[in-house]
Amino acid sequence: MESSIVSTHIKNISKTLSLEILNKQFEIQPSLRAKYTQREINLYLQDTEYYLAYLSESIAAEQIKLFTEYIIWAKNFLCGLGIPENDLLINLELIQSQIKEHLPPEMYKVAEVYLAEGINTFKSPLKIIESFININDSSAALAQEYLDALLKADRQRALNTIMNAYKTGTSIKDIYLNIFQVVQLEVGRLWQTSKISVAQEHYITASTQVIMSQLYPYLFGTKKNNKNLLVTCINGELHELGARMIADFFEMDGWNTYYLGANSPAASIIKTIENQKTDVLAISATMTFNISAVSELINKVRKQSSSNNLKIVVGGYPFKIAPNLWKQVGADGFAADAQTAVAFVNQLVLN
Repeated sequence: MESSIVSTHIKNISKTLSLEILNKQFEIQPSLRAKYTQREINLYLQDTEYYLAYLSESIAAEQIKLFTEYIIWAKNFLCGLGIPENDLLINLELIQSQIKEHLPPEMYKVAEVYLAEGINTFKSPLKIIESFININDSSAALAQEYLDALLKADRQRALNTIMNAYKTGTSIKDIYLNIFQVVQLEVGRLWQTSKISVAQEHYITASTQVIMSQLYPYLFGTKKNNKNLLVTCINGELHELGARMIADFFEMDGWNTYYLGANSPAASIIKTIENQKTDVLAISATMTFNISAVSELINKVRKQSSSNNLKIVVGGYPFKIAPNLWKQVGADGFAADAQTAVAFVNQLVLN
């Protein structure tokens, strides 16, 4: 049985499954029905659909770790919100039993491996997520100072921290990698563990984008190499800070960069490739449920006669945790961060 067929089938019935699973859990735990508001019902359905989305993408990619890593993330996040661990386990077990009811035996045999591993992973002890700001790093004090300012909604102080660091000798690349990138990872950890709200996470991300723009006068002075890079997020992908950093690193390296940003439709990306005579396309996807869209985009791009010599590089969290996922989506390579991307692409194109 082809994994893609199983994945598509699960996607097609995910809303039906989610509602059935909710009602089954209400039968098992009548107290939940009594205390759940409509908002909590909606969140339950949304969370269940997320599980199913990650499951289907993991099956399509034949990468079980994409599912188990999400299980770890979700357990930390939802338990941090005060949801009892047993309630979450029942939800996962119901996902397994309801999928078994809906899938033909040969399809369920494929899905069962992922579901069983996911449940076993969930039953493991909750993992402590260490801070991404390592006190032993030379930039840790600056990163912490920058984060503290933004946690207090003091964007001016955060900007001053960055500009003072630059004026006293810290390179823009170091600021990007050791302050902006590290702080964003730390903000993700704080949100996942319910230490900050989603509003604070959004504020800090937006503030960092504004502060990055204040460094641009010092960034766009490099001699050009006459190579063109298009950087974009896939349609449906809203996390764009990492892609923005990649575009800026290539700009500092002498590339002509064209940045499309978040949630870019495939048709617009393909048209821009042609208009800008693109040499390299860099695609960012942070959410695992967007991996199929990455693969579809690459397939469409490859079919364009004008893009025969185009090189495609992918990046984002799913590609970090799943070995060779970049090959499965049809890319020419993967880069874990902006600095790695520049080195890899230069070797791919310029040498």
